Amino acid sequence: MHALRLTIACALAFAAGALPAAEPTAFDAAAAWRGFLAKGTADDVNAAINAIDAVGYDGAGVDADKCKAQAGALAAARARVPVSMALQRAALLCAEANGDRSIAESATQAMASLARHALAEADRGAWPRPVRIVLPGDATALYASAGMSVHYEIFMQLHPAPYFPFLLAAAPVTGGPEKHIQFDYVDTLAQVDRGARAYGTPRLRMGYVDGFVGSAAKAGTVSAVDYQAFMDAAGESSPQAKVAAVRDAAANGGIGSATTWLTVCGLNPAKGCADGLVDALLPGAEARHAYPMLLLALAYAEGIGVTRDPAAAKAMLDAADKAWDRRGASVEYVELWSVLHPGVALPADLATRLREAAAAGNGTAAALALSLRMAREKGFVLSAADEAELARPENNGIGAGFMRLAGWYEDRDKKKSDAYLERAAQADNAEALRRLAYRLREAGGSKPPTAEAMAWFERAANGGDVYAMYYAGYQAYRQGNLQRAEDWMVPAAIRGDVDAMFFLASLWEDNTKGLEGDAARAAKVYESMSASEEYGARARRALSEMAIAGNGMPKDLAKARAWLEQDANAGDLESQVSLGANLLYARLGPADEVAGRRWMERAIEGKSTDAMDQFGLWLHNRGKTDADRLRGAALSRQAAEAGGVSEMNNAAWMLCVSPHAAVRNVADGMQLARKIEAMPDITPGTLDTVAACYAANNEFGHAAELQARVIAEMKRYAQPNEESIKEMTERLALYKAGKPYIESIEETATD
Repeated sequence: MHALRLTIACALAFAAGALPAAEPTAFDAAAAWRGFLAKGTADDVNAAINAIDAVGYDGAGVDADKCKAQAGALAAARARVPVSMALQRAALLCAEANGDRSIAESATQAMASLARHALAEADRGAWPRPVRIVLPGDATALYASAGMSVHYEIFMQLHPAPYFPFLLAAAPVTGGPEKHIQFDYVDTLAQVDRGARAYGTPRLRMGYVDGFVGSAAKAGTVSAVDYQAFMDAAGESSPQAKVAAVRDAAANGGIGSATTWLTVCGLNPAKGCADGLVDALLPGAEARHAYPMLLLALAYAEGIGVTRDPAAAKAMLDAADKAWDRRGASVEYVELWSVLHPGVALPADLATRLREAAAAGNGTAAALALSLRMAREKGFVLSAADEAELARPENNGIGAGFMRLAGWYEDRDKKKSDAYLERAAQADNAEALRRLAYRLREAGGSKPPTAEAMAWFERAANGGDVYAMYYAGYQAYRQGNLQRAEDWMVPAAIRGDVDAMFFLASLWEDNTKGLEGDAARAAKVYESMSASEEYGARARRALSEMAIAGNGMPKDLAKARAWLEQDANAGDLESQVSLGANLLYARLGPADEVAGRRWMERAIEGKSTDAMDQFGLWLHNRGKTDADRLRGAALSRQAAEAGGVSEMNNAAWMLCVSPHAAVRNVADGMQLARKIEAMPDITPGTLDTVAACYAANNEFGHAAELQARVIAEMKRYAQPNEESIKEMTERLALYKAGKPYIESIEETATD
């Protein structure tokens, strides 16, 4: 056996335990990785890809003549990307083909060091962090150089967060159990592609997934076609549609699609749902591949697509355990079983299997068993040994063990819970990062979030936290960077976050150059969402506004009114408010005060604080009598009691700056203003109200300080409103002169 293959094979053999002492080599994989991540570029990666292709490397061999012709390019690429195992393997094969002993030894040392580093870096417990690689081919190069044959490949999740792990199951060509290792190249590429527009956001990671996996799917690669199928299934709502999305890919050997099919039919049993599933699994099971066998075992145990047969299930799972290193099949079986039986305590036979897997050296088994007991066993008591198990470094590649402990102690020992939450954040756990960032943001009140808070939000967003994506996008919008806002919002929208979808569409409505959407595309987004029972009315309200403005579609007041009336008549309070406001402000044709008031009163009867707020504002500003104005102020105060920022803002504005002496009540306005000031992420317009209240209360210094912040933030907008900035600047001059601002009756009539 070649020395390199022997070295890597030994490393793989020791993957489950301590690695043997490394022999001194000229190549230090850890140092090479540090250097590449610090200084590597996308151009370097492209050079490596080009060099690999140029020598005809196909994973198994190279073209000797091409190796000679491309020797310089290959050497240059190795210098630029020394951490690529595919590149080093190509260099080794070229050297062997052309008898270059020096390069062969150099590539051998590099490959051996990289292999050892990869296996030492891999977390061998539960919830692992994947092995870092540069290119998808690096994983197969590792196995091929170790004399192992890849059985199958599975993408482990729908979206990068921050990793996009894929599992390679391989066994020695001479026979033996499969070894399962997860690899990731997306995080590596996202770190070095510093020149990309979306650098630092999840959108760049999504781009790499779409590019690499999309190309592989077009080439017919089973795992890539499989991934696209179960991605499609995730976007479907009915079990029938989900199964239809994965059926062909599963029949073609897709493990993820087969797993989706089994779980969908297991959770939603219906006649014919699982027809064909067993046939799809049989070829893999007959080839003695562990994952298809464990899926088949679960199908027999649950009676999914086949008559329930516990004996056959046990025999099949025993066979799968023999085919999977350290009885890993039982561990994966239990995870899938727990999906099919949410909230149910683990049966004794499965608990025994996990203990046997743990005894065989499977680092996931004990943590999984403990996690299930914590979540499902009544009266469970966490022991010191249990706590130590979840806190082991091997179970915290992504901080998941720490998060379980933080959750356990949240209502039992807050100090301990917070300590584990911080440790989870240090391990880059997205939920922990978001929660800590949120606390920092809340503590800052109305001041802009600190750099530390934003850094944590952004790390959480790249780790897959949808709220953090939305928040980072919102802050980019507040800073006037609409492209950046789009790059944060798109991944959240693709993950199904409704608020992100609406925010993204609202960005596109403005037809801003440089964004990937415009008003017409925004209208299509709203139209696609209008069929939803949950948020269809919200989408139709947005479409109505676009039809009123003639933005993204022809101006059509009749259609706009019909959309609003459809939902208003069905009892949707927000649509009633929107319809009423548009009638009062003559946005659907001539003003219709009678109908507008009627719709507002109907929404108020339904306890709509939005109706109280908006109708209260209209009555105060445009009412014809003191009774109207006083009722408007009363409604506004009532709306403010719910604690919404917008409602408190409008009430405080009336109380502090109203031109009507009967309405002004600075003391009550200040109570609201101080509440607003303590709240995070208030807009410049809202901060303007707070400043006006301080001035009305003769606290002119603080009023001027706040008003300066208002102006500074408004100037950062992508399209600053100069007229509004002028008004804010005039108010600042008043405050500096020790004078309050009182709105004129003429100004209220135009609001």
